[in-house]
Amino acid sequence: MITLRPHHILCFQGYIGKGYSKSFIDNMNIVVAKLKEDPSINIKLTPYADDVCKKCPHKVKNVGCTSNNKVLSMDKKVMDYLNLDFKIYSYKYLLNRLQHNITIEAFNDICSSCEWCKYGLCHEAILDKVKS
Repeated sequence: MITLRPHHILCFQGYIGKGYSKSFIDNMNIVVAKLKEDPSINIKLTPYADDVCKKCPHKVKNVGCTSNNKVLSMDKKVMDYLNLDFKIYSYKYLLNRLQHNITIEAFNDICSSCEWCKYGLCHEAILDKVKS
């Protein structure tokens, strides 16, 4: 099982192997590989630091990050748009919810404050998901 903050479901869609540091990228690569290898893997959604956050330089203890208010807002929006709760889902189910519930307007609402959004990778990947 993988523990994730809800907004990381979106982050995976545009991930291309870049990040905050080498240790963060190495950890992210491991998580992404597990998801690609087995889309039926169980995901436990959490409002706290997750498996992606383990190596993030912005992590504060084990509960959040230096941008916690922004991250909590993004998590809440993802949960609202995808109609999710803090419980366990398969990654395949979460991808299905993403495909059927995220519009470009929803994406912009959720992700416009993210520092990675300006690179456009997530935008393209999300558009591909909702068009498929």
